[in-house]
Amino acid sequence: MNLLRHFNINLLAGTLVMTIAVAPLTSCKKKEGCTDPTATNYDPDADKDCCCEYVTPESEPTQTINGETYYVLNGNIASNRSLVASRKYLISGGLFVASGATLTIEEGTRIYAADDGTTPFLSIQRGGRINAVGTASAPIVFTTIKTVTGGASRGDWGGIILNGYGAINICGASNCTAEGEGGTGTYGGTNDADNTGTMKYVRVEYAGKILGTDNELNGFSFNGVGSGTVLEHLQAFKGSDDGFEFFGGTVNLKWAVSTGNSDDSFDWTHGWRGKGQFWVVHQDAATCDNGFEGDNWETDYNVTPTSNPMISNFTLVGADDGSANSGTRLRHGTKAQLWNGLITGFSDGIRVGSECDAYVVDGSLFVKNSALFNNVNNYNNAGSIATDPTNATSGPSLSGYIGIQNADAFDPSTIDNWFSPVEFKGAVEPGNDWTANWTTAL
Repeated sequence: MNLLRHFNINLLAGTLVMTIAVAPLTSCKKKEGCTDPTATNYDPDADKDCCCEYVTPESEPTQTINGETYYVLNGNIASNRSLVASRKYLISGGLFVASGATLTIEEGTRIYAADDGTTPFLSIQRGGRINAVGTASAPIVFTTIKTVTGGASRGDWGGIILNGYGAINICGASNCTAEGEGGTGTYGGTNDADNTGTMKYVRVEYAGKILGTDNELNGFSFNGVGSGTVLEHLQAFKGSDDGFEFFGGTVNLKWAVSTGNSDDSFDWTHGWRGKGQFWVVHQDAATCDNGFEGDNWETDYNVTPTSNPMISNFTLVGADDGSANSGTRLRHGTKAQLWNGLITGFSDGIRVGSECDAYVVDGSLFVKNSALFNNVNNYNNAGSIATDPTNATSGPSLSGYIGIQNADAFDPSTIDNWFSPVEFKGAVEPGNDWTANWTTAL
């Protein structure tokens, strides 16, 4: 630090007078704002705390069910809002987190969908964020109020929808946007690094409401969501449509469980180009479809950006509900790079649409280092995938979905360091069950 000094010495009547002028010191001024994330005006960029504002319990509508108080959530969340584990919440109709607002949910919080004739869902709008971070011992759970009152079933509500600014492919334009199914918001844009927030240890139960033909809500819907978003340890349990669906964007997902969903367990379309690792499919014989269903776009197979995910370490355990299903159904122009899979219990282990044959030939669509076993047919029009020497037609003995195979496995971190370094096929190692405690089993 430099100090500028000026000395002025005068001799007056035998007295020495000294004056010193010192330049003023400068320092970085801290930004004032509310630093409490539970406040409605929380500012994550603030350094100096002031002016926090809180929603008081008296200002929130409540409903009493079986002697318990539930705080009712609906409409728009226009400023920062926090939900705490000491309260129970009830979503009635659409709940929208607006651009510029963050919804923070404390670990262990339970949020219920109302049984009031509405279609409850949670939608994070473009520019809004969710910060829902649970733990294995205290997950955040979204479910139906019928788990309390009785009669919980698939399709009781609409699930969680994240809308981002990532690129989608259905317009033929670089800034393509679309409207989410069920009136859940606009998605799409040009920012593949968009950040819609963080979700960890979150379970969604009995969602996937079907509103009409091609108008269906899922357990989790990721619409144009960018790679700045963090998704880890998520479960979709007993939904009436897809467990997880990706509509374009580049978001990544690690440690995911799709349990007993009646349509596809994982579904992608509209140009999704993200990554996935440690994915579990556990189907229910009461109702099920494909383990993975991958599309580019069913209307025009050649639109760009092309769906092209990278997925490693997945275990797909199928069931027979009386209709044909596939472990991986790859069609409508999708590309994909899949490694280290265990696929068992399906009509077809891997089925490829003829419109994707050229991608199998040129190597931009492949399934490698995987084991297909106890399927009615391991391959259907899979071309060179069926003869790949890294794939096997026998697999390990699974305990539910737990079990791995080491032979001919591949370390995906050698391709991209987002992946955890592993050298086994499958999603869950015996003795290292990352699904324990926070998930619900069939």
